[in-house]
Amino acid sequence: MKNVTNLKASLNMRLSIITIISAVALASCGGPAANDDLSSMKAKRDSLKNLRSDLTAQIADLEQEIAQLDTNARLRITSVTTLTTQPERFEHFFTIQGVVETDQNAQIFPEVGGKITSIRVKEGDRVSKGEVLMTLDSRIVSNQIDELESRLKLAETVFRKQEKLWEQKVGSEIQYLEAKNNYESLQENLETLKSQRSLYTIVAPFAGIVDEIMPKEGEMAAPQMPAIRLINNENMYIKSDVTERYLGKIKEGDSVEVFFPSLGHREQSQIKRIGEFINPNNRTFKIKVGLNNTKEALKPNLLGELTIRDYVADSTVVIPVSLVQMTPLGESFVYTIEGDQAKKVMIETGMSQDDRVEVLKGLSGGEVLIDKGARSIKEGDMIKVDQ
Repeated sequence: MKNVTNLKASLNMRLSIITIISAVALASCGGPAANDDLSSMKAKRDSLKNLRSDLTAQIADLEQEIAQLDTNARLRITSVTTLTTQPERFEHFFTIQGVVETDQNAQIFPEVGGKITSIRVKEGDRVSKGEVLMTLDSRIVSNQIDELESRLKLAETVFRKQEKLWEQKVGSEIQYLEAKNNYESLQENLETLKSQRSLYTIVAPFAGIVDEIMPKEGEMAAPQMPAIRLINNENMYIKSDVTERYLGKIKEGDSVEVFFPSLGHREQSQIKRIGEFINPNNRTFKIKVGLNNTKEALKPNLLGELTIRDYVADSTVVIPVSLVQMTPLGESFVYTIEGDQAKKVMIETGMSQDDRVEVLKGLSGGEVLIDKGARSIKEGDMIKVDQ
C-alpha cells in the first residue's frame, strides 16, 4: 500500500511540473516585452515539447503500475447476466426473388385474315378446350365449297357409271381411270377447302379464362395481330435466378418457403427443377418451384420471395451475434466465467442466421457465457452474476 501511495505522489509531482512548465512557457513567449528573436523562441518551444512528451510517457507508466498494485481498483465488481451454451440444430437460409409463370398463358392469333363476324365470349368467361371463341367472315371459302360439292356430285356419277361399264368390259380403261382420278381429286380439294374454312373459326387451345379480347366485332383480324389472351391459372409455378455459389448446396426436392408480399400469402413448396445452364452474363442458373393455386389468387408475373435452406448442422453450438467481440486483429472472442472473474475465449464462427451465429471452434457446449455486461468488462475483471 505504501508503494501505491509513493507512486501516486510521484504522479502528482509530475503533473505539477507540467503545469509550471506550461505557465513559464506562456510567460516567456506571450508578452510584448519578449526580446528573443524568432529562432530562439522556436528553440524554446521545441525544448518544452520534448520535456512535456517525456513527462507524459512517465505519467502513463506510473498509472499502469498504480493500476497493477492498487487492490481497490482491482476489486471493482461488474454485474452481469449469463447464458449457458448447448449444442442444437442450426439451419441457414437465403432469400431470392422470383416471378410466377404458367405454361398456359397464350395470346391467340387468327391463322387467316378476315372480318370478325362474331365474338362468342366475354372477358372473364371460363371456356373449355375446343370451345369457339370468335368467327371470321368465311363466305368466299364457303362459296368455293358449295361449288366444289356440285362438281363432286357430277364427278361421282360419271365415275360410278364408268366403273360399271368397265366391270362389264365396255369402254376403254383410260376413260375409267380419268373418271376415277377426277372424282378423287375433287374429294381431296373439298377436304382442303373445308380445312381452310375451319381456320376462320378461333377455338380455345386449352381450358382457361378469357383474360382479354383485343379486337371488336366488325373489325378486321390479321395473323400478325393477337385476338384473345387465354390463361389457365391452375398449374402455376415460380421461376427464379440463383447465383452459382449455391449450385452444390441445393437440389431438386428441397423444401422452399414462398412468400408473396402483395398478397401477404405464404406457402410451403419444393424445387421441381434445377436448370442445366449457367448464364454467363450474371453467373446464375434457374430453378422452378411448384405452386398451389387452388383459390386462383396467384397471377402470372406476380413477384414472390423464395427462402431456401443451403446449410444445416444437426448438433452445434449457436450463440447470439451480440456476444461475439473482435480484437484489433479481427479475431473473434467471447467472455466466459472462471470462478468470479471474466475470461476471454477465442472462437471461430461460421454462418449466421437472423441474430444467431454458429461457433465452429472454441466452444463445445456447457460453457457459461457472459451476456449483458460483456461489452463493459475485460479479462480478469471481478464479476457478479445477477439472477
